[in-house]
Amino acid sequence: MNLDSSPSAAPDSARGLRIGLRADASPRIGGGHVMRCLALSEELRRRGAEVFLLGRAERPAWLREQVDHQGLPVLPGSDDPQELVGIAREMTLDAMVLDSHTLAPECSVALRAAGIVVAALVDGTTRAQEADLYVDQSPGGRAVQTTFPEGARRLGGYRHALIRDAVLAARRRAQRTVVGPPAPPHVLCFFGATDPYGGVPVAVRALLATGAPLRLTAVAAGAEQARAIEALPTGPAQRVRVVEPVAHLPELARTADLVVTAAGSSVLDLLCIGCAVAVVTVTASQQPVYEAVRDDALVSGLGSLEELRAAEGDGIAQLRRLLAGPAERAGLARRGAEAVDGQGCARVAGALVTLVEGRRR
Repeated sequence: MNLDSSPSAAPDSARGLRIGLRADASPRIGGGHVMRCLALSEELRRRGAEVFLLGRAERPAWLREQVDHQGLPVLPGSDDPQELVGIAREMTLDAMVLDSHTLAPECSVALRAAGIVVAALVDGTTRAQEADLYVDQSPGGRAVQTTFPEGARRLGGYRHALIRDAVLAARRRAQRTVVGPPAPPHVLCFFGATDPYGGVPVAVRALLATGAPLRLTAVAAGAEQARAIEALPTGPAQRVRVVEPVAHLPELARTADLVVTAAGSSVLDLLCIGCAVAVVTVTASQQPVYEAVRDDALVSGLGSLEELRAAEGDGIAQLRRLLAGPAERAGLARRGAEAVDGQGCARVAGALVTLVEGRRR
């Protein structure tokens, strides 16, 4: 069993390979699974592979726009093991990438039994999926506690974060400095396109409660949330602009002096861009990510959403310090960009292509 976390050298071209990405999106589960599959598809297609997105079509408009932008073929993806094998065979797929917290492990077992290379994108646990390649981009690269199939590889940690081209472009254009800007700091606040727990109004209220001068851009999940944010009282030198969820969020982020967000997968994008980030947990499942990036000194941890809502803990005090401390923000930004270097897709795609080419030989 090889659990080496560094990718093998990949062939110069993956031309002729056909790879399926099995991922779902919905208002309940969000779009994170599909988004990181899209990131991987960009690199696979650069290497000449034909890539297909398989999954349920319950995607919000902003996510459909991302898929359409890539021109990626989208097909139904079954949850039934034999049906999924049938689809893979009909499409003559060489490999299937599985990114799901709900897909039955029998699917991966059936795919491997059919001779199809399986890569599983996991988050700290394999959920019993059997794969030839495991990619655990959860912050810190904590080892998955499980027994791997014979010959399987695991790629883990910040070095294997799957980062989209749009984020990499924002990283290249970002310029950070320890010198305080003449204008009040620009703060971006977003908690995902749907923000099901109402995080943005809570975070905006906390930011305004600091009393510090700021220029705040708040991404509202809907008209009702936008009205609630606009109704919040502002102090001297505090300006709030409310926007709808946008596809060009990386561009917004790179212009921000501070980003306040949930401790989800988008944190890795922000670290890669070189943003100073303050994170909040909105669900218990986010606690491992929160603790990892906080303990690695890559973000400022504000505690849970409920603590921030009740003004408990030191969340407001931390925000006040960050708003007044350009040097502290610059330190966070520098460490984050160093940890997430943006080459994760190349490393993962290289390892997957090597596995498929080896199987073909």
